[in-house]
Amino acid sequence: MTADLVRTLRFMYKSLDRAFCQAENVPRLDHFFSLFFQRTVRLSILRASTGRGAEFYDACSSHLIDNLPGVRWLSLPEDVKTEIDTILSDLEALDFAELSEDYYETRRLYMILGTCLFYKGYLLANHLPKEDLIDVALYCRHYYLLSLASERIGQLVIWREVFPGYHLVKDRSPSRDEYSPPEARYFLLIVGLKHFMLCTLLEAGGCTSKAVGNPGPDYIYVDQLKACLLQLEMLDTSIEERLHTSPNPCLSCADWFLPSARDKFQSVVNSVMMSKLQTPKKALISDHQTSLRTRRPSPTRSSGGSDNGSEGVGETVGFHSTPELTRKVGRRESQGSGGSEGSGGSGSVLKIGKKKYTLPNPFNLGSLRRSLSEREAEDVYKTVKLTSGSENTLFHYIYLETVQGVFISPTHREVEDLSGSIHPLLIQNFHRCCLSIRSVFHQTLVEERQSDSTCKDYAGLGPVKEHGVLFECSPENWTDQKKSPPKMSYWVIG
Repeated sequence: MTADLVRTLRFMYKSLDRAFCQAENVPRLDHFFSLFFQRTVRLSILRASTGRGAEFYDACSSHLIDNLPGVRWLSLPEDVKTEIDTILSDLEALDFAELSEDYYETRRLYMILGTCLFYKGYLLANHLPKEDLIDVALYCRHYYLLSLASERIGQLVIWREVFPGYHLVKDRSPSRDEYSPPEARYFLLIVGLKHFMLCTLLEAGGCTSKAVGNPGPDYIYVDQLKACLLQLEMLDTSIEERLHTSPNPCLSCADWFLPSARDKFQSVVNSVMMSKLQTPKKALISDHQTSLRTRRPSPTRSSGGSDNGSEGVGETVGFHSTPELTRKVGRRESQGSGGSEGSGGSGSVLKIGKKKYTLPNPFNLGSLRRSLSEREAEDVYKTVKLTSGSENTLFHYIYLETVQGVFISPTHREVEDLSGSIHPLLIQNFHRCCLSIRSVFHQTLVEERQSDSTCKDYAGLGPVKEHGVLFECSPENWTDQKKSPPKMSYWVIG
């Protein structure tokens, strides 16, 4: 947290000396640290509460996410992403009439070094170097601009001079062939409209006119950014569809794997599904998917012993495709099978024995298949299941891409949909464990650099490549005195 504070202050004031030693910066720093302490205390209070929703997810994940060298990325369909990149590239080219040098027969005021586009706090596109992106994201997060965009912005314009460290580094090798940044000044222009927020890094000097004094935002650049956002509004529907589609890869709720929840729904679901079962006319599963069904089943989910209610189900593709599809099939079926909405079987056959009851495949229900639209049916077969075994046991994930400075994780909507009594606790434990796992990896890297030789002759004595923590959890409010509360075990692995 201290390192991020120092980095943000240097981005805003160039150095800590300039920030703290100039008298006019005193009220600005008071406001700066007031926001910092308010955010820290508020997140601590929210972490202590047993809440739900987006605020709780932000609070328990801030321990880890605020310290990651990256920004939360929202993956989009290829056609939507191409459209966004094209619009931003046209803006950065500065080929508009008022911005061209021939229009006024003078040099341009600024050159656009790059842009990044946010939607409801998610990064949609980035044309900035990684270091500049992290500087801009830290500034926006500190002043609550990302959370502001998640609500709704009437109109937002922010203009200030900044000092990006990536462009101001002077200790590079003085090679004749190497590019050296010009003696220039840099400005950050942020324009927000509704849920969109466009951040632009401008350069004055070099091939453009030199900035004198404290110039304000040029109205031509502001208007062009607004026009760019108005052009991006036509993609609003496609982006909202992406936010409301099913998680891909599939996710499960921890509460679905408790034996009590499974037993509660087993008899009801079996009786309902038996009456609706119909034989499919045509198999809709590919060869590589059917080969996955030969895998060995996953280990037992609870420490109280294996649950026979889910044996014999072969599954390959995710079942959860859209919220509408979820409502059609219902969560009770997922709970009854011990899987998630993303782990329905793809070609299982109903097996009836004395003790083993296997839920019929929801895709075998003729009425359900007829009610699916082409879009929903396509989503069903595009869904990715990451875990092996007969059931989808992926609860949460974070993947950090250090080269681009972005990370992907489930969206707020996806986490809210997986509500329960144990799942929020699992989300908290996950982010807390990831901090410990990252510290193990960092310590390993330090020791690896310090040691002259490593034990390469013996397997397992080298640097740590994988680290995991095993948890056991059970419902907190267990009222049945005769039975012990059911337990479920899960791993957090990095």
